Amino acid sequence: MSRIPGTAAVALIALFVTATVAAEPDGSAVFQRHCATCHGASGRTDTPHARALKVRPLADDPTLAGMDVVAIVEAIRSNPKHQGIGALTDLDAARLTAAAEYVRTLARGR
Repeated sequence: MSRIPGTAAVALIALFVTATVAAEPDGSAVFQRHCATCHGASGRTDTPHARALKVRPLADDPTLAGMDVVAIVEAIRSNPKHQGIGALTDLDAARLTAAAEYVRTLARGR
């Protein structure tokens, strides 16, 4: 049985941790790419699309802040406006969940 020298072992562990962290979607980035056009970068619906579609603000929303992430994901999926504009077509479950987690932080005022 061969042994990996200490430095090489540490490097492999660091590479694994970096790859694992990088693989998790960034909720803020997902939101900015897929949601901010209508909801605004800050979730305050300060965009022309938001006004045209009568989008409600996500920021500082106590109802939304009290929901768990699973409920927010379901609310996103079931929203007819999201379905009508195809907002969810290229979002997998991990990216949708990351966006929902970010939405909850906006709702909580963070």
